[in-house]
Amino acid sequence: MNTYDINTTILSNEEVAEDHYLLRCECYEIAKRAQPGQFAHVLITNGAGLLLRRPFTIYTVDDSHITMLYQIIGEGTQRLSEMPIGASVQVLGPLGNTFDIDCNPNPAILVGGGAGIASLMLLAASLRTQGTETLGLVGAQHRKRLLSVDDLETIGVTVHIATDDGSIGQHGFVTDLLTDLLSNNDLNRPIVYACGPHGMLTAVSKITSEFEVPTQVAMENRMGCAMGVCLGCVCPVRIGDNRIEYQRVCTEGPVFNATEIAWEI
Repeated sequence: MNTYDINTTILSNEEVAEDHYLLRCECYEIAKRAQPGQFAHVLITNGAGLLLRRPFTIYTVDDSHITMLYQIIGEGTQRLSEMPIGASVQVLGPLGNTFDIDCNPNPAILVGGGAGIASLMLLAASLRTQGTETLGLVGAQHRKRLLSVDDLETIGVTVHIATDDGSIGQHGFVTDLLTDLLSNNDLNRPIVYACGPHGMLTAVSKITSEFEVPTQVAMENRMGCAMGVCLGCVCPVRIGDNRIEYQRVCTEGPVFNATEIAWEI
């Protein structure tokens, strides 16, 4: 798949929840080719000393624009949040592999923890375009950090919410919602797609294994080059006769079958 390194400008950069921003820029070539689960690598030029790009999942696309939903977690994302409309950014993408939506889920269950929901929005749009019933389980620490609910509902996703403090939705973890849903025997052929913190993905994998539900996860390992060279983003994967091999999240991933990941390592 072709990858493009585009110098573009910020069209909007708005706070959409506490410490979370939605960045929009014109990247025609990337928008045309981006698939669910893929990401872009962004060079932040606002200030000196930031040599490495930051990876952000491609949240939405239209004919010529992409958006990226990100959380402030360090100096780079803090500076990005302060960049104004018209500021220059260098965007490399689309990168990584994609979710499989040709497996006819019925329904598709999307499980997003915190900013992990960003990896599932383009997937949700693709599923709805092909007419797949789609359920979104969205977790957040509290109401002010809840993301993407309106965006998902606008395209016809049925959304269930859980917050750690119970300030909105069910009081508890998003994995509690998943357990409750899979306990419903009325589901035909569910397939789970998940992204979020490592602990959440570990729990999702355990739950879906118990219910024998196929599951794809998008890993969020830290990345340096995003081109498979630096080996800074590897994760342990089971190969063949339970042999462990470290694969690169930026190139072999970020999407893996949950049963392939050696979660205990």
